Amino acid sequence: MALARPSRLAGTAPGGLPVPSAISTSARTRCAAPQPAIPAKLSELPVLSATSISRPTPPAAGSKALAAIIAAPLLLHASVARAHEFRPAVLVLEQAADGRVQGRLELPPEPDLQALRVELPPHCRPSPAPPGRLRANCGPDGLRGELGVTGLARGELIVHLRRPEAGLQTMVLRPGQTTAPLDPSPGPPPGYLALGVEHILGGADHLLFVAGLTLLVRPALRLAGALTAFTAAHSLTLALAALGLLALPQAPVEACIAVSLVLLARALALGEKPSTGAAWRLAGACGLLHGLGFAGALAEIGLPQGAAVPALLAFNAGVELGQLLVAAVVLALAALARAGLARLPTRARAPLRALPALALGAVAVAWTIERVLAFWSPA
Repeated sequence: MALARPSRLAGTAPGGLPVPSAISTSARTRCAAPQPAIPAKLSELPVLSATSISRPTPPAAGSKALAAIIAAPLLLHASVARAHEFRPAVLVLEQAADGRVQGRLELPPEPDLQALRVELPPHCRPSPAPPGRLRANCGPDGLRGELGVTGLARGELIVHLRRPEAGLQTMVLRPGQTTAPLDPSPGPPPGYLALGVEHILGGADHLLFVAGLTLLVRPALRLAGALTAFTAAHSLTLALAALGLLALPQAPVEACIAVSLVLLARALALGEKPSTGAAWRLAGACGLLHGLGFAGALAEIGLPQGAAVPALLAFNAGVELGQLLVAAVVLALAALARAGLARLPTRARAPLRALPALALGAVAVAWTIERVLAFWSPA
């Protein structure tokens, strides 16, 4: 017996609203940003169809150039104000007891994610549904086998799968992945380790703090202790916030993280050589703030029911791997810089040695002002 045609799910506009191909590009831009919320009941979940959504006509070359010129300062503004913003594509699938499946795909506005498509297993038979939604009947087997994915060029696809017998299952798919197993598996949910590495490497404020701490604290044994204190502190607040035991508004947290960079830049500029205790206190206090910043990004994804602790440990381990990588790179670059400065005249060395502190201070002050002003700005 021939297998039924797989169900295809085309991307919808942010917020899960259908966007038929006849709607103009200007109408699409009015859609709200995606909110990766998990419906509590099957009846609350909008349904998906296999209807493909056509992509907007690319603008002319001149329009692209003008848009790039206008967008450059706006992108810089956004990166300064929201260093922890995390906007993945989100796929929500919910299976009923009789094998019927409903769901939606929410896409961020980035154009290179508009071609994202997902495909249910071959035994799932599609049913009629409004454009931009999907209904399928997977029979007694339910959602088993593999989920097919195409067009995931960058970023992440967060898959929330709810089944009566298995509860909520969360997976993180990364660029290059074309399939994802739908069968429940023990152990940490896949993708959280890599997600932690990406967050530390993609978060400019975290990168700058680890880099500045690496330049400030000497010798290597004292630096290792400071990094350990930073790790222990942000692991504590990350766990408390991710498990719902600690909740603080994200905007003040982001502003305080920027202030921690100002303090670090000041110490570098003054040439301070903190003792072991002072280095631990500085790194520990700032680590508590940075852990809340990590938790803000993790909250965008959510922790899977029944595997929250393994997912949290995997995410935190990824953060630590990225942090150690940053420290190693900074130490190597600092050694090269010292070797280069040794060849320069003595009077030229002092201004060049002050450059890292001045650059860090300028960025930190700009972030602090921007984030404090964001308290009174609309979200």
